[in-house]
Amino acid sequence: MYLTIGAILLITQCHGGQIAGAREAREDAKAFRMASKARLGFEARVTAIAETDTMPRNSGDDAADDPAIWVHPEQPERSLIWGTDKKGGLAAYDLTGKQLTYIASGLPNNIDVSYSFPIGKDTIDLLGVSDRQVPGIVIRAIDRSTGEARELEGGRLEIPAEQMDEVYGFCMYHELATHRHYAFVNSKDGNIFQYLISAKPGADGIILDLVRKLKVPSQPEGMVADGELATLFVGEEGAGIWRFSARQEEGTEGSLIPMTGMDNPEIRYDVEGLALYLGSQGKGYLLASSQGNFSYALFTRESPYTYLGSFVIMDTQLIDGVEETDGLDLINLPLGPDFPSGLLVVQDGYNYDGNRPRPQNFKYIPWERVNAALKLPLGMDTTYSAWMGR
Repeated sequence: MYLTIGAILLITQCHGGQIAGAREAREDAKAFRMASKARLGFEARVTAIAETDTMPRNSGDDAADDPAIWVHPEQPERSLIWGTDKKGGLAAYDLTGKQLTYIASGLPNNIDVSYSFPIGKDTIDLLGVSDRQVPGIVIRAIDRSTGEARELEGGRLEIPAEQMDEVYGFCMYHELATHRHYAFVNSKDGNIFQYLISAKPGADGIILDLVRKLKVPSQPEGMVADGELATLFVGEEGAGIWRFSARQEEGTEGSLIPMTGMDNPEIRYDVEGLALYLGSQGKGYLLASSQGNFSYALFTRESPYTYLGSFVIMDTQLIDGVEETDGLDLINLPLGPDFPSGLLVVQDGYNYDGNRPRPQNFKYIPWERVNAALKLPLGMDTTYSAWMGR
């Protein structure tokens, strides 16, 4: 049994608009009705085939926020989805959506994975988050055989309040040309800090050095960095997507990408989660969630970042659709029989089981469904993994 739009609106009216979901529509029933109506105008529609368990500490309000896909180096079907619970920790899910572990730690917001970081005699993968309790960032090591995440010495970095009023968005950046690893974190005042991640000599730890500061005019959150094309994309929630060079040696001026804001009638604020589908020779896609109409906008990965279209995620008889997504992640690699062409994972701001509201969770969409819905011109590159550096 799924929840129809009409049933959602009835519940919204009965509860004065205070239903589980992201900030804007949860507090405004009219905004929810307008976004729901706008969503029905999109012809490109896909559905999810799996959804995650809800987090044990998720109280039912705005808690689940951002996912990150970690690919197992030898058995892709054992890959994990890490998700943040803003109320108190991190959860790891398998590809069926079953929760495997929960790390009660801090107040994490955004999360990302970076591959092939050399430390001592080993090479590890990194799992990083922005954390409002620190406040700052926390970086962990991922065990490549089990997927378990452990804290690293020096992996907690506090950012003084006078530098950032509230840490918010986060992403990692593995610069393939130099083999350097970085973390980007932003705050609600528009500041963006770039940190170089280095291995601590003689210890199983890391050093985080601030190397550059960037800025956008108003509140950002979603970010994603392209390790091959050395590009950082930043979502300014009420304006669109900014492009910066990700190289620490480059300047700090950015440019707002056309058709990512109000100049595109199919995008309505807030612009939130950002992710990349990475193909060879710079091909692939940049994906953004558009909260104001519960949709997702797709662009080419390389300049001039051509707008390719938008799609929505609708109900099935078993899994409800997706509304007002915060964070999302995307992978081009096949992850077992259910995801032969890659995987899209999105946060669901309004999770329902039938007519019963449930705490927020994450939905899984096979990428070939998006490819078919939008009739994408670039095709799919499901074998390209050089960006992982493994």
